[in-house]
Amino acid sequence: MTARRRKPEPAGGEAPSRVMWGPVRRLSLLAAAATLAIAVTGCGSEPVAPVRILQMSPPTVVAKRSAAAANVPARVSLQTPAPTAAAPVYVPNVGSSALGKPHRGRLLNGLALPAGGPDWIALKPPSHRWTTDRMLAYLLAVLRDFRLANPGVPQVMIGDLSRRSGGRFRGHASHQNGLDADVYYPRLDRTLQAPGRVAHVDRALAQDLVNRFVAAGAQFAFVGRSLGLVGPRSVVQAIPNHNDHVHVRIANLVR
Repeated sequence: MTARRRKPEPAGGEAPSRVMWGPVRRLSLLAAAATLAIAVTGCGSEPVAPVRILQMSPPTVVAKRSAAAANVPARVSLQTPAPTAAAPVYVPNVGSSALGKPHRGRLLNGLALPAGGPDWIALKPPSHRWTTDRMLAYLLAVLRDFRLANPGVPQVMIGDLSRRSGGRFRGHASHQNGLDADVYYPRLDRTLQAPGRVAHVDRALAQDLVNRFVAAGAQFAFVGRSLGLVGPRSVVQAIPNHNDHVHVRIANLVR
């Protein structure tokens, strides 16, 4: 009688269990018991999964805009709130850690920014959209405040954050530990694409966006040299290759 072959065991003994997330795991906009509000600052002491993915519910909160509607100038007001507003997005505290420096660091227990939400659209692939829970809460809170103050302005476009585990990021000297975010300036024509030239940027809205990042506690806001954007010199700094986006960085609370 022929002996039955046994399947080889994986190295290290018993195979680890796998968590099946399913095709889409949605995070309700209502605060759950284990979910904190937007202003998350601390890190939990309980063990957390290596990574978590923040999802929107429903996933189709980004409204489609026709070409004609996109070219209608928005009425901008810094005092009048929007007549209606989506509920704020709650960001869970998953104990994210920004290790090392922005130019030489790693990201632990990060969160992935969804492709779109009430106030933003991500222009980069999922592998470029990882960050700390605190940075994500800060970013979404500022964008919500910006759009409430400027009725009619479309979602803000977000570029590179960090890689899933941080580390070197092609095209960037920093963005390595989950504390950096590239946010594209609003366009004059209100189209949802990165401004290709300085002439495409709505400078008034761009300045308002920078002001709000600064007021919310940005450590640095790197802007383009050709836009004339201003702010505290220790925070708002004009550097090359930033005429289409502001590069926002928050401080690392853990040294």
